[in-house]
Amino acid sequence: MSKFKLKLSFLIVSITIIVVLVTSSVSIWSSYRNFNEILKVNKTDMQETYVMEVLAITQDYLQGSEKDEIELYMEQIVDTLLEEKEVSFSLFFKKTIVPIILVIAIMLGLVIWLTIKITQPLKNLSKKMELGEEINENDDITAWYYEAKMLKNYVQNMMICSQSKIADLTEQLNLDSLTGIPNRRRMDQTLHELIVNKVPHAIILIDLDDFKSINDTYGHTVGDEVLKAFANNMQNIVDEQGLCFRYGGEEFMVILPSRNIDAAIQLAERLRIKQAIQETACGRPVTMSAGITAFTLNIQSPNQLIEIADHALYKAKQSGRNCLCVVRNMRQMIIK
Repeated sequence: MSKFKLKLSFLIVSITIIVVLVTSSVSIWSSYRNFNEILKVNKTDMQETYVMEVLAITQDYLQGSEKDEIELYMEQIVDTLLEEKEVSFSLFFKKTIVPIILVIAIMLGLVIWLTIKITQPLKNLSKKMELGEEINENDDITAWYYEAKMLKNYVQNMMICSQSKIADLTEQLNLDSLTGIPNRRRMDQTLHELIVNKVPHAIILIDLDDFKSINDTYGHTVGDEVLKAFANNMQNIVDEQGLCFRYGGEEFMVILPSRNIDAAIQLAERLRIKQAIQETACGRPVTMSAGITAFTLNIQSPNQLIEIADHALYKAKQSGRNCLCVVRNMRQMIIK
């Protein structure tokens, strides 16, 4: 379908050429017809005038039929003399049309040049927009007239606003709406990048113990406040050592890039102890359990790593909650 699209420059030039050619053709042909019509009328008037003047001169010397004969003879002579007064089309074309054509050609050249100058900024602007490139002040879009300049500024501002909105939406898409920390989607992306690039890292999968009873006893509003408080507490302890994510529900994950499993155990134990004594919105202690493991070269996907940590978390829950289960070299170890 793209080959049927008309470009603005082609449209302007085509319409201009058609209008100029049609107008010029009609004007030239009308001028030629009117010019010859004037010559014919002038020829008739001159013929009558010449005959009358000759007859006036000779009327004293002519009589009867001689007068009629001399009148006819004079009309023929005058007609012969004035025959050249009618201009042929070839002579008219050479003397009149050729100069007009040259003027039209020059005018069309100026129109084409001006059309290109007018449409070039719009062409460059549309190309930039089609390619999705950023429009800067120092680019090759020379907006030398007011409309193009305003259009360029509008598109530039629109692209800046669009990029800002896209960035905001992307950030919102990667954040958990309740706790404000990155969500499962961002967690999967981070793990995938670390595993693909074979970056050593450890993970801590956390679950708040007996959280369902908090929602059932105190309501979901209180439960939400407990989740938000824990997320804030977790971020303060992890700080710059790693990244915190909400895995889903009352489950959270901490990813520690370039950290070994011992560092993950120390951090998780600090978080467990602090959470056990932390004041909560429900007025009672809310403990946590965690499954800890680390990346090895035989792990090919985030799901494999998460599955190991999730199994360790399940073992920690079975061991009485408020404890850690560590998977090191496929061997489990419970820490209370």
